[in-house]
Amino acid sequence: MSDSKVTLKTLMRHTGLSLGTVSRALQDGPEVRRETRELVKAAARELGYTPNLAGVKLRTGKTYTLSIVLPVENAEQDFSDSGFMALVSGLHAALAGTFYSLVVQPELPDEDPVAGLRKLVEARRVDGLVLTQTRPQDERIRYLLAQDFPFVSYGRSELAQAHPWYDTDHEDMAYRATRRLIARGHRRIAMLNPPAELMYSQHRDRGHRRALQEAGLAQDPALTRHSGLSASDGRRLVLELARLEPRPTAFVCANEYGALGALSAFAELGWQAGREAVVVATDDSNVSAFFVPPLSTYYASLHGAGRQLGQLLLRRLDGEPLEQLRLLEQAELIERQSDALQEGQA
Repeated sequence: MSDSKVTLKTLMRHTGLSLGTVSRALQDGPEVRRETRELVKAAARELGYTPNLAGVKLRTGKTYTLSIVLPVENAEQDFSDSGFMALVSGLHAALAGTFYSLVVQPELPDEDPVAGLRKLVEARRVDGLVLTQTRPQDERIRYLLAQDFPFVSYGRSELAQAHPWYDTDHEDMAYRATRRLIARGHRRIAMLNPPAELMYSQHRDRGHRRALQEAGLAQDPALTRHSGLSASDGRRLVLELARLEPRPTAFVCANEYGALGALSAFAELGWQAGREAVVVATDDSNVSAFFVPPLSTYYASLHGAGRQLGQLLLRRLDGEPLEQLRLLEQAELIERQSDALQEGQA
């Protein structure tokens, strides 16, 4: 059936619903049950219904545009954690079959982040937002809650007021990584963490400290370093840490770029991963399987995170209570090395 022949009346006959219900369901009307909205949208996809989106926007006052706010680092910097293309891809997949399109809003390093949001929110350029790189007292989240504007954050905060979020359990990840390395004989474990002001960096610190405390080991502050997580950061930090006495025998990197830089530093030092010291990474693309040697990683898919964020935001737009829109997931350990302390390591 061609698109030109599929009308609201076609959907009405196909679903057995009234014309008004079909129309309101396609507009995400909160008075229509979610099951009914999903039924109508599935029928629209099956039959190839294409709305006059300009008319829909005019009638509803919606833009049918969502935005993800992504930090923009120094454009001349090497690989870092700011690409997030897999995250965008997952968001796009979550919006498939809806009327919503996705745009990327850059957050510049020297820009007031709340001022950037005001341009989108107060001019109603978008219907909802996805935030990344949250902070404990995140002013962006505080602003959006005050505006009662639909959003979901990739990461948590310490704000008392509930807000929608999706997060990987970085505290658990760092706890498990540290505990595993301790069990394999390591006592000098270096953490290459994100900037200290970010919420997930603080979660990683908590997990690492908890594992050390349970093992009766003192935490050496010199072994925890914070950076922008680029490959050059990983290389620089490992070279610095290698000069400590006694030096670390294990390095836990917060992303695959930092791990790549760590291996570059190992080559410069004449070390071999798994012999002089071990490298464990947090990974979002499984690229660590192709490093030489392949590294044990705690895998958390950015594409999967994007899907979850998109679904949570759609549910927020449907009017679900904020308290129900929170999801914490554990990373999966992919063990490619024994990572045991070897004879001759410091």
